[in-house]
Amino acid sequence: MRKGDFVFHSYKDYVFIESDNLFICQRLQQIDPSYRVVFNLKKRKYEVHSVEQFGGSYCFTLPFENLDERAVDFALKTRRENSDKIIAEIDKYNEKLYNQMLKQEVDNLKEALC
Repeated sequence: MRKGDFVFHSYKDYVFIESDNLFICQRLQQIDPSYRVVFNLKKRKYEVHSVEQFGGSYCFTLPFENLDERAVDFALKTRRENSDKIIAEIDKYNEKLYNQMLKQEVDNLKEALC
């Protein structure tokens, strides 16, 4: 496999998006010149791939039905440079869930004992 190769199980399952009316493809390439957008026909989702990534071109799936401004925001947010911030957000969210679960368990125990 060479640098710049896309790695797909079947090319018939993908549509390569080279341009769009909102210039999202070009804007994503301003974030990272190696980014390319494809539409996965089986999953019915847009994916971003990198032509410079070794071992596989897949980077991420866009969690939106349409290719719009949110794709650019998502790409910026999920950049490697932001990983510490993302991990902190996940940890904070998990702590909140844990505290809610713990409170619910305490309430259940109080109810059972009374």
